[in-house]
Amino acid sequence: MKIRNESGVALISALLILILLGVLLEGFFLSVNSDQNLMAVDRDQNRSFYAALAGLEKLTASLGTLYNQNYSPTVAQITALTTTPPSLPYTSYVSPGGGSGYQIQYPTTSSGKPKADNRTVPTGPYEGLVGMMTPFTMTVTARTVSGGEVRMRRTLQTVEVPVFQFGIFSETDLSFFAGPNFDFGGRVHTNGNLFLAEGNGSILTMKDRVTAVGEVIRTNLNNGWNTNSNYTGTVKVITSPGADRPLARTEGSLTGTLGSSKNTGWTNISIGSYNGNIRNGDTGARRMDLPLVSMQAEPIDLIRRPAQNSNENTTNAEVYNQRYYSLASLRILLSDEASDLNSLPTRTTANPVHLVNPLGIGSQFIGESKRNSDTDFRSPNGTSLVGGYIKIELQDSDKVWHDVTQEILAFGLSGRDLTAVSGCSGFNPNSIIRVQRLKDSPATSPCGGSSNQQYQYWPNALYDTREGVARDNISTSDGRIYLGGVIHYIELDVNNLARWFRGTLAGSGTSAINETGYVVYFSDRRTNRNAANQETGEYGHEDFVNPGDVANGAPSGSLETGEDVNQNESLDTYGETPQAPGGISPLDSNARPWTYSSVTAAMARKNRPIFFRRALKLVNGQTFDLGSDSDGIPYGLTIASENPVYVHGNYNAAGAFDSNHRACSVIADAVTLLSNAWNDANSFSSPNNPGGRVASDSWYRMAVIAGKGVPFPNINMADVDKRDFGTDGGVHNFLRYLENWGGRSLRYKGSIVSLFFNRQATGTYKCCTNVYSPPDRGYSFDVEFLEPSLLPPRTPMFHDVNITGFTQIRMPNK
Repeated sequence: MKIRNESGVALISALLILILLGVLLEGFFLSVNSDQNLMAVDRDQNRSFYAALAGLEKLTASLGTLYNQNYSPTVAQITALTTTPPSLPYTSYVSPGGGSGYQIQYPTTSSGKPKADNRTVPTGPYEGLVGMMTPFTMTVTARTVSGGEVRMRRTLQTVEVPVFQFGIFSETDLSFFAGPNFDFGGRVHTNGNLFLAEGNGSILTMKDRVTAVGEVIRTNLNNGWNTNSNYTGTVKVITSPGADRPLARTEGSLTGTLGSSKNTGWTNISIGSYNGNIRNGDTGARRMDLPLVSMQAEPIDLIRRPAQNSNENTTNAEVYNQRYYSLASLRILLSDEASDLNSLPTRTTANPVHLVNPLGIGSQFIGESKRNSDTDFRSPNGTSLVGGYIKIELQDSDKVWHDVTQEILAFGLSGRDLTAVSGCSGFNPNSIIRVQRLKDSPATSPCGGSSNQQYQYWPNALYDTREGVARDNISTSDGRIYLGGVIHYIELDVNNLARWFRGTLAGSGTSAINETGYVVYFSDRRTNRNAANQETGEYGHEDFVNPGDVANGAPSGSLETGEDVNQNESLDTYGETPQAPGGISPLDSNARPWTYSSVTAAMARKNRPIFFRRALKLVNGQTFDLGSDSDGIPYGLTIASENPVYVHGNYNAAGAFDSNHRACSVIADAVTLLSNAWNDANSFSSPNNPGGRVASDSWYRMAVIAGKGVPFPNINMADVDKRDFGTDGGVHNFLRYLENWGGRSLRYKGSIVSLFFNRQATGTYKCCTNVYSPPDRGYSFDVEFLEPSLLPPRTPMFHDVNITGFTQIRMPNK
C-alpha cells in the first residue's frame, strides 16, 4: 500500500545528490584553477628569481673584467656597466619605484672617484695580505610580464694586491736548493711547479704561506738531479704562526718528480699536517695573473716597448697603460735609426740626437776609433764608438710628454777614467746619464786639446762571464774573452737623477709626474735586428745549451730543451750575426758570440759593439733624496728596463738597513749585483777567474722583478759542483753575481718576483769556477711592502673580487 507522506522522497534525494555533486564539481574546478594560478605565480617567481640572480652574476663578472682591464676605472666606466643587463624573454629590470632595476653603488672620494681603503684581505688566495679594497653594493630587480618580481642585493669588494707583498713570486717553476741555511720570509707563490730542497746539513725555512698551482716536488731539482745526493737538508714549512714542521722527501704532491704518480696522502699533508699553509692546485691554490694576461699580453710586456707605428695608446689602451714605457716620469730610448724612435706612440716631435760627432751640445765629443795610431781599434779611423740615436722624454703631471734630450745631455755624457787619473775635464760630476767614459789615463789640458778630444773616450763596457762562457769549466788562468760576454751599457747616476727631479739641478725635472715617487723607463735596442731588419728587443741567440757537446757547449743548430726563451717553438739565431760589420778580424762579419780567438781585453774594451749586448748600469745610488709627500713619506723610485740591469755598489742603503731609505724597485730582463769594489777593467783582465774580481761587503734595498732561464736536464760534466747546471739557479741565485765574494757579506732586503724568461741575458746559470763564488747571503723580505703607502711607485697589482654578502629583499623600499 502506498503511503502519501513519503511521496517525492526519491526525487528530493536525487536532487540533493545532484546539488552535492555540483558543489563538489565546483570545488574541484576552483581547486584546479587555484592550483593553476598558484603554479603560474610560482613559475613567475622562479623566473624572476633566476633572472635577478643572472643579473647579479653578469654585473659581478662585468665589474671583475673592468678591474682586470683597468686597475683605476672611472665613475663613467663603472656606470656604463649598468646599461647592459641580461637580455631574457618575458623579463625586464625595473625597480619598484620605477627606473633601472640594474644598479651598483659604491663610496666615492671628494673628486668623485671610487674610494679604496687599505685593509687586510679576509678570504681567497690573497688572505692575510693588505690590499686596496673598494666596496660595492649591487641591487637587481627582475620583473616578469605577468607581474612576478624578485629583488636581490649582493655586496662585494674589488681587491688590488701589490705583487711586492709576496716575499717570492714566480710565474714559472720555482726552485729552492741553497747550500747554506736560507730563510727569506714573506708569502711564496708560483703559477708553476715548486721544487723544495736544501743542501746537506742545512735548513730551508718557509715562514709564511706557500702555494703552487702545479706540483710540489721534494725528490728532485728542476733539472732532474735527485735530492738524495747533496740535497738532504731540512725543509721546514709553517704550520701555524711561530710553529713549523719538516716536510719529508716523501711528502710532496707526487711520489717522485714530474710525471710520477700522485701522492695519495697529499691532501692530509697539505690541509691537515700544515693547516693549509702549503697548498697546490689540488688543495686550493689558484693562479694569480696580472691584468695584462687577461688581455692576451704577456708579463714581459711590462718592460717592452710598444710596437712601432702601432698607436697602441689609442687602439689598445688597456695594454699600453700598463707598460712602464707609458707610466714613466722619464724615458730614455736608444736605437740605430731615428725612425725606430720616431715611430713609437706618444713620442714628441723633436728629433732624436745622433750620437756621433759633431754632437752640438757644448764642447762635448763622442769617442771615435783611431786605428791609424792604435791597432787595438778594429774599425776604420773615425768610426763612432757609441753610435745610434737617443731620445729622452719627460711626462709631466698632466700626462703630457716633453723632449728633454738636450737638457739631460747638457749635464755631461761621459764617465770617469777607471785608472782614477785626474786632470781631464771630460767628466762632469753632474751628469745624469753617461754613454761613454774617459779612456784609461787620458791626456790633460783638457783631454789633449780640442783638436783630438774625440780620441779620449772609450765605450762603457764590462765583461759578464756568465753571458760569455757556455760551460763553467775553463781554467781560471785562461784569459780568453768571448764576444757574447762583452756588455755595452749606459750609466745612470741615481743621485744626480734625484737631484734633477727635486730641482737641485736646474731644469724641468720638477714638472715630472710623481705618484708616490718617480719612474724611469730605459730601452736600448742598438745593434738589435732580426733577418727582416726589425727590432725585437731580444738577443736572438738561442743555441746555447747543446747537451751533445758536454765539454764546450758548441752550437748544435737544433732547438733543445732550455733554449726556446721566447716560447715561439723555433731556434732563433739572428743575434749570432754582427750588426756592425766592416771591421777587421776578429771583429769582422765572421765574428760570432762564441768567438774568442785573437780577442784581447784591449780590443773588447775599446771597440764599438757588434752584437746586441746592451744594458743599464745604476751607479751612485747609495743614498738619494727625492723629497717627501704631505704625510712625510719619502718619494720612491722605480727603474724599469727592457735590458739587463747591473746595480753597482750599495743601493738605497748606506751599509745598514735603517730609516734613511726610499721605496725602490728595479724591473728588468735580469738584475746583477756588483759590489762596491767592482771595476769594469778587472772583468776584462780576469775574465775567467773570480779571484781577480774580488767583492766587498755591499747592501741593496729594493724590490726586483726580472726574468730567469728555462730549466733543462742536467748535463753530466764529471764535476760534482755542476749538479745544479740546468737549473735556473734557484731563488738564492735569482739575483746574479760576477765576483769572488769569498764569504763577504751581501745584504739584500726586498721582494723577489720572476714573471718571464730572460730574453736578453740568456746565459745559463753557472757556478762556481769561472763566474763567481757565493757571498754570505743576508737576504730578507722587506715587511714595509705590506703597507701600501710604502710600496715603490707603480707597483704591479693582482686583482680579485671577493663576495661578502647576498640577500633577497622582501620589502620594496629596502
